[in-house]
Amino acid sequence: MKSKFILSTLALILFALLGGGSIDPDAIGFFIVYLFVVVAVVAIIAGITSMVKSNNMNKRLQMIKEDEKNSPDFDRSVSIGDDRCKIYFDSEKKQVMVMRVMTEGIKKVYIDDFEFPGNELAKYSGSSFYIYDPIKRRLLSGSYNDLNITHQISSISENDKNKDVAINNSIQPCFKNIFGVEASYHILIEENRGLIAICESGKVLKVFNYVNAASLPLKIGEESTVNTKTVGDYMFIMDDFFKVLVLINRDTHEVFNYADIIEVSYEENGNQLYTKSAGRTVGGAIVGGVLMGGAGAVVGGLSGASKQNKEVKSIDVKILLRSTSRTSHTLHFNAANRVLKTKEDADRKLYEQYTKNANKAKDLLSVIIDDAKQAAAQVAPVMSQPIAPQSTSVADELSKLAKLKADGILTEEEFLAQKAKLLG
Repeated sequence: MKSKFILSTLALILFALLGGGSIDPDAIGFFIVYLFVVVAVVAIIAGITSMVKSNNMNKRLQMIKEDEKNSPDFDRSVSIGDDRCKIYFDSEKKQVMVMRVMTEGIKKVYIDDFEFPGNELAKYSGSSFYIYDPIKRRLLSGSYNDLNITHQISSISENDKNKDVAINNSIQPCFKNIFGVEASYHILIEENRGLIAICESGKVLKVFNYVNAASLPLKIGEESTVNTKTVGDYMFIMDDFFKVLVLINRDTHEVFNYADIIEVSYEENGNQLYTKSAGRTVGGAIVGGVLMGGAGAVVGGLSGASKQNKEVKSIDVKILLRSTSRTSHTLHFNAANRVLKTKEDADRKLYEQYTKNANKAKDLLSVIIDDAKQAAAQVAPVMSQPIAPQSTSVADELSKLAKLKADGILTEEEFLAQKAKLLG
């Protein structure tokens, strides 16, 4: 606020001088003195703050060094964390030590029967930590506040509906961070089990399966088919093998089959500016089209319209679904949750950022629609031909049909009809 005031005053003086106006010399002198005083005070405060932070950090690092020297009974060779909190893994003891460090002192908590699982499965950010044991399928999570450390161990397998299903792949689980490096919001993706756990502030919020038990054994090998993209306040988790999209934000999560997404549209203030759709994809014609450009098209007029005097209340990407019980789902991108007036610089920058995010989401969904079309086009010729049991076993064909049904490519009626053919 002070910097804006100083700059505004300087600008007024400059315009007055350029305009041939006169300024009281005493006023100029007062302003210069005031300017130097303000700059000096700000510089002193910033310097003191930086010095205090640096001194505190050095003190904490020294405390950690001394503790390591004076406590040789715990292996400190493997650790994660920073000068405020260090998490050590003793492989011989199979024990984790969480050490909270403040200039006032050190607090330690020991957790038994945990080992270092690798950098992909041991995460520390902000004031939270998450450590996953993929063998026993247990998640150690926690956080600190002052010298208090809280932690809990969650059994992921107990919340897995597919835990008794035999799997045929060795894809390793991993953590994904949604809202930046410092954020405490993490997603555990256990792709080999078709499972996701949502964690925040050192706690496990939700655990759910995005793949059904019948389809899970179809994925084989060790190569991941999951891609993740963070767009605005949403994370897109896309499994290109099972053709499943998981949408996650801070409040909810949604699971969609690719084939169930039949249209995506971009809307401002409820007015549709872009749409791409796909009609019936099995046993019928494939229909698609756009109103304004294709995937990657810039909507919202970032190069010109955003500089006009527009008032934008809502920036949405709407997904039309192949369902009578739930026909659509909407992604909201006006995070400011107010009317944006694009003639104002601050609002225009927000508008450009929000429309950029909306474009990314629209493009991802457009690609998903195209993916579903291609999958359907490959299945359609096969559906019109008689089954050849001599080339593959009946069990293999039933598994393929089950996957097509799970992906939403086959309806229940089509699945039963093909199943009847296989079973004679």
